[in-house]
Amino acid sequence: MNIELTPQQQQALDTQGGAPPRVVDPRTHTTYVLISEEDYGTIRELLEDEQREQTIHAIALRNAAGRLDEAP
Repeated sequence: MNIELTPQQQQALDTQGGAPPRVVDPRTHTTYVLISEEDYGTIRELLEDEQREQTIHAIALRNAAGRLDEAP
């Protein structure tokens, strides 16, 4: 889903400087941080890599614990 910015919103983005703008949903009071699609892709890859590493680490710990139980 794409939402086009109004001229007023675009102007607000232009004056933000380096900080990503925040948007508040008035119905739920949930705050969202707007980042570029490129930044989103990079962050998503980093999070997926971290999750993969955590999964591998957890499996390695289970395997190591299993080997300790088998020790004479």
